[in-house]
Amino acid sequence: MPKNPRAGCQPAIIILFLCRLAACTTLMVSPAAARDIDSRQGDWTVSGEEVVRDKHIRLDGSLILPANAKLTLENCTFEIVGDYSRHHSVKWEGGTLVTNKCEIGGFVNKGGTAIHTVFRLYQGLWEATDTTVSYSYGISFHWEKGKGVLRGTRLKAGPRPDAIILSGEADVTLTDSDFPIGLGVYCDKGGSTKLNLVPGDSITAQYNRDNLLPGVNWRLNMTDTRVQRWFLFLRRIGGWQPPAEVTLTASRDTIVSLFPHNLKGEITLTNDLATPLVMGNLTLKRNNGEPVGISMYAMYFSGEETDATIKGRTHICEWMQSAGTVRVEGIDKPQDMTFGCTTLELSGDAKLIANRVHFGRPMTWQPENNLGEANVKENATLQAKNISVNKVRFRAEGDATVYIDGLKKLGDLFVSEEGGRVEIVEASSNTLPADLTHVMPARDDKNASGRKPKIRKPKVWIISDMSDKRLGGDEKEGSVNDPDDISAMAGYLLMANEFETLGIVVASTHRNEHRESPDQAVWASNYFGNAYEAEVLALNKEIGGFPKAISFKQSCIKESAERFNSERTYASLDRYDTVADLLATAETIADDDVLNVLCWGSLTEPAILVHHCLATSKQDILKRVRFIAHWTNSPLHQGSKEHPENVANCREDSAACSYLKRVAADDKIRFYECGAIGQHGIVSGAPKGREYYDQFRTSRLGTIFVDGKFAYDGVDHSDSATYWTLLGTYGVSLDDIRPDGVNTAEIEKENEQKFRNHSRRIHNELLRRSGVVQAASLQPTGACDRHLPHTD
Repeated sequence: MPKNPRAGCQPAIIILFLCRLAACTTLMVSPAAARDIDSRQGDWTVSGEEVVRDKHIRLDGSLILPANAKLTLENCTFEIVGDYSRHHSVKWEGGTLVTNKCEIGGFVNKGGTAIHTVFRLYQGLWEATDTTVSYSYGISFHWEKGKGVLRGTRLKAGPRPDAIILSGEADVTLTDSDFPIGLGVYCDKGGSTKLNLVPGDSITAQYNRDNLLPGVNWRLNMTDTRVQRWFLFLRRIGGWQPPAEVTLTASRDTIVSLFPHNLKGEITLTNDLATPLVMGNLTLKRNNGEPVGISMYAMYFSGEETDATIKGRTHICEWMQSAGTVRVEGIDKPQDMTFGCTTLELSGDAKLIANRVHFGRPMTWQPENNLGEANVKENATLQAKNISVNKVRFRAEGDATVYIDGLKKLGDLFVSEEGGRVEIVEASSNTLPADLTHVMPARDDKNASGRKPKIRKPKVWIISDMSDKRLGGDEKEGSVNDPDDISAMAGYLLMANEFETLGIVVASTHRNEHRESPDQAVWASNYFGNAYEAEVLALNKEIGGFPKAISFKQSCIKESAERFNSERTYASLDRYDTVADLLATAETIADDDVLNVLCWGSLTEPAILVHHCLATSKQDILKRVRFIAHWTNSPLHQGSKEHPENVANCREDSAACSYLKRVAADDKIRFYECGAIGQHGIVSGAPKGREYYDQFRTSRLGTIFVDGKFAYDGVDHSDSATYWTLLGTYGVSLDDIRPDGVNTAEIEKENEQKFRNHSRRIHNELLRRSGVVQAASLQPTGACDRHLPHTD
């Protein structure tokens, strides 16, 4: 067995669980705060002995300590800055660092993003007295060779400190200190040990091979030291090795990482160890029934002979597998076994088969914006069945395959195909057989078949009355049409990877000013299309699944300002090219799928389509279409309970509006009326103030979102309620709206409040995506670089 199958990556799940220790959005508090900042560019390689006192140093580079070099910092703040986390680090190459009354670590940039550094104490000495470590991905030691020595007196954990990760030949002494600790216990030489891993208590203890296991070569001495959280790394697990037994006499909120090689058989994971964990030569158990608490597990598999099944009710925060086959099953429902996907990485010929599990942030946890990552690369395969997802991205690289049959979206889902193949069928589909293994394409035929990925996304056709706001008219802003659709469209483009966009029609309006106005499709292509194409590469790099380009059509009624006439049959659509395009698109939709027509203004074109289909015996087409309308009815806003139709979008073409509602009431079409929930839920519940919205200006689409219609200290993008409802993961779904066009005051009020409750989450998601464009050019590539401290 290799001494460390994962030598390239040291798990860094730690940082993500320590945010609670301190506020993580403020800069370091400097003991030298009143002094000017000494900014330095490039690596600082210490030569001989250097002493620095009473300085606030901001280094955009790595600090390197070669053999025979010594740097002493007294009463200093030392920030390692960079474009992204792990951009720079502190590297011991045989030298010495002395810090006294110092704060040291990464920093928080102007955008509020924490940029973490790494302390790579592989060979050398760090004497830290009255020192606080912040924004770090850990104090790590070489996994096997090289003696790193840490002498800490009153060493403190600041914001996001990660942990001291014991491995290799580390030699650590802590006195009167406060810091999380990660114990690396090597199981390859067998033995037994008992551990008390209760955080917070003041500890005076020694840890080494004498009281751990014979495979341990590091030493930890603690005197009056408080451990804020314990991490237990159980390494070099193999079935052919001498038995290793680890007993937890007590623990609370412990994270256990397991490193098996060529694992076989069935393993059950529990958080209380009521049933001992038996894996290879390792037995992990509790002491005589005494309660223990494991908060989550991390799993790192290696070996081509791996053939194992993992069951249980627990949370797996990280999963890395380089070979073999592992099956994972929840007990009863997906939420029994959850994959946080802090990192989930499959490489080589690894195969992970998941059934009844949840991927992404558990729904019972506090919401946050961080995305989980499921990265499948090289020749690896991820097969999943009957799963749920929340805020996770599936990425397939090289010849990798991701296949999911039966997926329930509880939150954001992103897909990125970078040479690999992703196929997702949502849980409502009955088009595939129940046995997942029977529908997986043979690996040898995968590339030869030329089969396109089957990713079920909602198919969308948008009809909007928006036009160039520079065209003068009678709206409050001085434009021909209300510019709120401009902001809604920018938001849609930021979310475009969630949809399959089949058509966007602009200037579907009845304004006389448009009889001679320029082609609004040309305007939209220049205004939106160019901005989108300039940023889609960055969006696909960081999120994935965005189409390369978005096109626009000018409405067939823009110049005529024609309104619907129910006395006509509309048997011919020769004069209505955009309606004919919508019909032709609907004809291509499979019987088990649906085309979602989002209505952001007048209902003239939808009414012409419906009347044509009914007059020409094309009712089967209408079964493949559903209409989702914004504010063409409201008993609460503009309209009344007696006349809910008395709203602007219905008054634009009242004949079309009343016709569609009548046909929907007769169950001939599906018509979902959102009412004013976009305006009085999403917009009214949004963050307020220029300071918040100026953050969107890191991207062109974000800037268009803000500048489209900024009113009353916020962005008016109320028509966006149609696509947020279609997504169904931000408070309101189509299940909350009647399909017969009826919108009661009770329904509207309830959905309005739901969107108001989720409005900040909606805006923060748009802000995150807008920020991705700038961040993408700064981030390193590769999951290991983004999530894991790296050891040589």
